[in-house]
Amino acid sequence: MLGSLFAFYQKYFSIIFIFTIVLLVAFAWSQRFIQDDAFISFRYAQNFINGEGLVWNTNERVEGYTNFLWTMLMSAGMICEMNPITCSYFFGLLFFAISLIVTYKTARLLFKSHDSAFLIMLFLGLNYTFLAFATGGLETQMQTAFLVSCFYLTIKIMNIPQVGVINYLYLSIVLSLAVLIRLDSGIIVVPIVIFTVIKIYSQDSSTALKFKRIVTLFIPMALIIGTWFIWKLSYYGNILPNTFYVKASAITSPIKGLKYVSTFFFSYLLFPLAVISIFSGREIFKHRISPFILINSVIGLWIIYLIKIGGDFMEFRFFVPILPFIFLLFGWTIFVFIKNRVYQWALALLIISGSVHHALTFALDPDERIEPIQNLHNHLFAQDENWSGIGKSLRHYFNHIKNVTIGVTAAGAIPYYSGLPSIDMYGLNDHYLAREGFLIGDTPGHQRMSPFNYLIKRGVNLIIAHPMVMKRTDEVKHFPILPSSPNDKYFTIKVLEIPIDSLYKFLTLYLTPNSAVDSVIEQNNWKVHLITKK
Repeated sequence: MLGSLFAFYQKYFSIIFIFTIVLLVAFAWSQRFIQDDAFISFRYAQNFINGEGLVWNTNERVEGYTNFLWTMLMSAGMICEMNPITCSYFFGLLFFAISLIVTYKTARLLFKSHDSAFLIMLFLGLNYTFLAFATGGLETQMQTAFLVSCFYLTIKIMNIPQVGVINYLYLSIVLSLAVLIRLDSGIIVVPIVIFTVIKIYSQDSSTALKFKRIVTLFIPMALIIGTWFIWKLSYYGNILPNTFYVKASAITSPIKGLKYVSTFFFSYLLFPLAVISIFSGREIFKHRISPFILINSVIGLWIIYLIKIGGDFMEFRFFVPILPFIFLLFGWTIFVFIKNRVYQWALALLIISGSVHHALTFALDPDERIEPIQNLHNHLFAQDENWSGIGKSLRHYFNHIKNVTIGVTAAGAIPYYSGLPSIDMYGLNDHYLAREGFLIGDTPGHQRMSPFNYLIKRGVNLIIAHPMVMKRTDEVKHFPILPSSPNDKYFTIKVLEIPIDSLYKFLTLYLTPNSAVDSVIEQNNWKVHLITKK
């Protein structure tokens, strides 16, 4: 019976492979979601196609996005009149499929077995974090697809001594584009380039050919990345994105980063396999198995990076770019390092069981503050949060008024749907606050906060901050008070109850008076509370 099944599998492998990819994409689609940060890119893209430039607010050149090529891709979709959410789903799922296929092709090169390669691809595709971030609205899978493609091209160069120079050109272009997708791709790009250069110089070929390969590798990268850097410097005044200054100059917690990394491995039941893989690394380095030395280098550098920045508040999104590398290493541990068939199958089942365990049990820990994917989605659409509804409500009431400015901490859907000038109170999209906002904690990207005096200086009318949503029939007992800096003064401020729909309302602080806002309050008979800001 098993022999017949195996014969069927071998005979129809191509069909089974395609069918598996389709099923995994369908599974990823069934878990689709969208998150607030995606709308930051959407807002930049919308302003770009409207002729305002690649900006968050008109006439303010701040690089608050970290995904240049993804934002350009969203702009192209919007030009074609695609809904940005639909556009992000389409390209996210496309790059998810590419990541799976290239991971399979890489495993084929490494293990010389389509069976092992197919299982590694399955392990990756069934990982809940990996498939969930096929959507979400961000560049996650695009970055992953390009990085694993860089690695595939590198392994191809390593394995084929007389590989054509054109392959170095392909690698150079893909490496460059990976950096343009996200600048932190450089953490993986650098070791890939180093290993490629070592391989070039270790080959038994003429000096002229080595020089030609080096030039072909470096010149396109220098032109593409160099041109981008020059443009960034001339347009924004900085090479590094504004978000870097928020995070790098603020409090970071390596302890929190270490917990973030360990929580991932424990939640997916991968800790035993990770420990075995560390021990297997001795075998890799002892026998100088170059591809897996590179894999270990990539994984090690990326995990150090995650620990240094304090992890992330989204459910393991930052693990996605290295998951293909992690599962390739796990594949080597299971199929090469471990010889016992029973142990091999036990570890394979542990990987699948871990994905199921994580999907069923992972929840928000108030101390760790790693938000599950469903929570990220609920921020935008759940009735008692409904950030997208808040943005649409603000557009409904204030879009006809040209000079209403809002202050937000949830800087995605609310500014995007409202279309209003906005101050990002965490400073990710604000040049001054990224450097001078006062420190409030060590949550990545949420370390700084705007003082009230800066909001007054910028003429902010309505402060939504972290949205407070409640039923319209509920009495208001708590108000959205923000952390204060030492220089803030006491003063009385109005709090408005603004309807979202027939059932829910949200609270906003009315900071800078505006006659047009006063008129809207009076016309709609909104409830107004007076509180003292402390």
